[in-house]
Amino acid sequence: MVYPTRTLESTVTILERLAAAPQDAIANIRADSPLRTRFLSALQKLIPELETPAEASQRLLYSTLELSAARIAVDLNIFNLLKDSHTALSTDELAKQTGLNPDPKLLARILRYLATLRLVHEVDTGVWTASHFGNNLTGEGQSAGVASMLDNCAVSMISLPAFLRQHSYNPPETKSDTAFALGNRVNPDETTFFDWLKTRPQNAKDFNLFMTSHRTGVKTWLDRNDIIGQVVKAFRKVTAGKEEDEGVSFVDIGGGIGHQCKAFKKQTPLLGGRIVLEDLEEVVVNAELEDGIDKLGVNFLEDQPVKGAASYYFRSVLRNWPDQYARTILGIVRDAMNEHSLLLIDELVLPDRGAHRYETQLDLTMLAMLNAEARTEMHWKQLLAEVGLEVKEIVFYEEEAREAVIIAKKVRS
Repeated sequence: MVYPTRTLESTVTILERLAAAPQDAIANIRADSPLRTRFLSALQKLIPELETPAEASQRLLYSTLELSAARIAVDLNIFNLLKDSHTALSTDELAKQTGLNPDPKLLARILRYLATLRLVHEVDTGVWTASHFGNNLTGEGQSAGVASMLDNCAVSMISLPAFLRQHSYNPPETKSDTAFALGNRVNPDETTFFDWLKTRPQNAKDFNLFMTSHRTGVKTWLDRNDIIGQVVKAFRKVTAGKEEDEGVSFVDIGGGIGHQCKAFKKQTPLLGGRIVLEDLEEVVVNAELEDGIDKLGVNFLEDQPVKGAASYYFRSVLRNWPDQYARTILGIVRDAMNEHSLLLIDELVLPDRGAHRYETQLDLTMLAMLNAEARTEMHWKQLLAEVGLEVKEIVFYEEEAREAVIIAKKVRS
């Protein structure tokens, strides 16, 4: 279909007005999630279709600079300084307020580039204000995310082509011989990304802050009463003929310091039974938990001490493990389950066709860092079937991000 020139000119005029509009003028678009998603999708699809070869290569070949420039801005606290200022700031004023005494000429060069990315606004020659994009990076977790991606992940991503060539495009199913190990020149037989973090406190802090906060404001599985209802029903079955206090309603495997256990308890205040947090001993020792939540130091590659619980829960755990390890982890849980137990896998579930950039970039990041992956729906079903588990239902609680809970049960023998 060919659109008349007048129609196209009118459309472009509307887009130009929106792009130049004050923040409150497009607030209604941001507030309407389906409309916002349609806008973004249409614009993102159009850009590569409208670009010339030179424009396309410029955008792709220099993309690494975007993260580097954002990291410099985070180090200098540029985004927070502009957000907190009631007036526009000159380059000299910003340089002074950073407290780090950067060369104003250098700072101006960086700010000019940031303005092309819409990370700041250039309102006059050498005068700057905050932007919506830059404001999105002012939170502690988002700033840590910029640092973590550059310092922890960028070298791995850059090394991925060489790593795949080295292995004839058949990466090994190991967590240590990875693009991460190649890029960081660590022992590929011994050191994983998580081992490496243990010796680098600042890198670990940035990583953990980002992981804790990057889903802030996003819906969680506990917003879905249908999932909670299935857990409650399973608990009634596993405790039938017993005192409820004897049963376990929820086991969070690899649950860190207990965020999900606390959230589950808050969401199910009248449900009896115990809630159990499991992670490595050095992790759970730092967990501050309320009554009714137990903690166990457990290596999920070796043991599952809680037998016959109503639900066993993994949140963003299995994406960190290649299939051979995932089968081991799942098999250990399967052996602990009874016929009424539910396995809840809270993960990204890629569609078998037409995956989004958000999902696929996470998938390749997991490949570069750990030889792991974000799995498709078909892959999840196959993986679970291989260890005697059957997918009962996949409940998407965050459709846009493809976040879901895979509900599985033990296959009856």
